[in-house]
Amino acid sequence: MPLPIMSRKAQASRSGVHFWPMLMTLFLGSFVGMYHVVSLNVSMPGFITIFHTELRTVQWIITGFSLACGIIAPVSGYVCDRFGGKRMFLFLLLGITLSSVLCALSWNIYALIGFRILQGLFCGLIQPISLAMIYQVLPRERQPFAVSVWSFSTVLGTAIGPSLSGWLQEQDWHLIFLVTVPVGMGAWIAALLLLPNDITRHRKRLDSAGFALAAAGSMALLLLFGNLQQWGLNSPFTWVSMAVGGLCIILFIVHELRTDEPLLNLKLFRNHTFTISLGVSLILSFALYSGVYFIPLFLEEIQGLSPFQVGLLFLPAAVCLTIATFLSGRLYSSWGPALLIATGSLILLVTTFHFSRLHAETTLLSVVIWMSIRNVGTGLALTPATSAAMAAVQEGESSHAAALINWLRQVFSSISIGIFTSLFYARMNVHETRLGTEASGHVKSWLHTTAYTKSIDDAFLIASGVVALAVPLALLLRRKREGNHPDHSAIHDPISSESIKGGSIS
Repeated sequence: MPLPIMSRKAQASRSGVHFWPMLMTLFLGSFVGMYHVVSLNVSMPGFITIFHTELRTVQWIITGFSLACGIIAPVSGYVCDRFGGKRMFLFLLLGITLSSVLCALSWNIYALIGFRILQGLFCGLIQPISLAMIYQVLPRERQPFAVSVWSFSTVLGTAIGPSLSGWLQEQDWHLIFLVTVPVGMGAWIAALLLLPNDITRHRKRLDSAGFALAAAGSMALLLLFGNLQQWGLNSPFTWVSMAVGGLCIILFIVHELRTDEPLLNLKLFRNHTFTISLGVSLILSFALYSGVYFIPLFLEEIQGLSPFQVGLLFLPAAVCLTIATFLSGRLYSSWGPALLIATGSLILLVTTFHFSRLHAETTLLSVVIWMSIRNVGTGLALTPATSAAMAAVQEGESSHAAALINWLRQVFSSISIGIFTSLFYARMNVHETRLGTEASGHVKSWLHTTAYTKSIDDAFLIASGVVALAVPLALLLRRKREGNHPDHSAIHDPISSESIKGGSIS
């Protein structure tokens, strides 16, 4: 299928006159979606009391939401091409806002679960759509910086979402969902007035077979790794989910490579720069979630802090992540993504390994300082990896590239959390057994605290080993910069000076 060619009028509309207003509109839309992704992580247990139910029912307000996000993400490339980025952005903002109101009006836990699943369908699309819009409406030479600003919406949502929702739940749980309504409506009005109208739209059919396979595969894998610790390796549910998920993904790949109008253009993986950058991005996401997941557990279970206090302690690290993210956008054109990714990955490797040596006497100041340094590495590496992947493809494929990145991140993040959880509990059993033999006479609480901390240490040790893989990949990306692969001469090299200086796509 031929790619759309931008007209002179379209290129003129990319002038920097409205750069910041348009970027902030996309930023706010992305933030509204990201807030609801993480907002219930610490406040979920409170709904057990609110609705007089049990944990295995309440957990579906997060599990159902995650499933909806993972299932719907692959279709973002199609809807962006079919209906246009601006139309979809407006529709999704309206959907998130209305579903937030419905969540606040929930009369029982089952209504809340249903409305959260509906909300997940909209939140699962807003991230890839807003990312694709950056590469469709903003000047090419400023896109790497724009991505760094846009990426901060994820950082901001992750930083303030849990602590804000924890505090709001103590005041009035309805406010957890209503707090984003004015932000969403403001972003909707700004998008209507500021974002340029869609220039080209592809009147293509939905690849229903591809969507069905992607949805079934995503659901099976998310269910598998979300319940792996509870089911265990010997459970038939585990093996059935693994078989169904693996088979659906294999059939999806085969189908997408053969069909004329694929749901996701998997041929983008022939572009080595895109593939390497995406691989680095997934590795860094894996490491990022280890810190977001286990540091709060350590602070709450071992140090005795409340969720709100943990959120406050994360604010200095969030500030460092903000600064590093903006800095990476500024340095992208002069340093190139390879050097930024390698530097950030090394920092991330050192700090992640440091957290594998936590103990019960570790001070809060030490945790804050090392988390802040760790976030500097994350900010320097993660955004350039996304920018390099997106810039490696032609403009007409930006929606498919954004869909692939966000779908794989969504699924990979959920899988990594499941793996970490299972690893943590497995090591917990090992340490409790060993310490129970060696520490006869010690109090039971000491044994639990020590085993708990050592299990967290083991998880960080595994995470540091995974992060180490990002460094050689970054060096490989640098070699790709020095010479374009002959098979991809038709694809703009994102790291070349012509691309950085805003050369047009051939």
